[in-house]
Amino acid sequence: MDTIGEITPEIRQKLDQLAVLGNELEAKGQLEQAIQVWQQGLELIPEPRQFYGETIWFLVAIGDVLFQVEEYDKAHVYFNDARGNLTGGGYANPFIMLRLGQCCLEIGDEKNAIEYLLRAYMMEGREIFEDEEKKYFLFLQNRVDHIE
Repeated sequence: MDTIGEITPEIRQKLDQLAVLGNELEAKGQLEQAIQVWQQGLELIPEPRQFYGETIWFLVAIGDVLFQVEEYDKAHVYFNDARGNLTGGGYANPFIMLRLGQCCLEIGDEKNAIEYLLRAYMMEGREIFEDEEKKYFLFLQNRVDHIE
């Protein structure tokens, strides 16, 4: 039987450092380097990674950068993995649902785009769409009754 590894205080400290460094690199516009740093963080998390909430930090960070540079198919993979995290509440995270829905729409999966965008809307209301391109809210509004 497989056992779940442990995130030791040393690993947790290194994960925190890598998360901060990745954020700093992203803020400087060094996106490829930020992704590499966050990938290092993911690799430190014991398998199976979906059992650790820390996994979501890195998956979402990488996915969001990929979304920003319009690599929607790659971003979709990261947000879908974050959605499936068993301890981090991926399905209950409105940002993950929003980005996953946006990625689905961009790659032509309208059925799942509706599901995830609607989940984000139901958790946060219209506000979650305020800083996003209007096309995402309009897409949802045109396909689901009683969305205003």
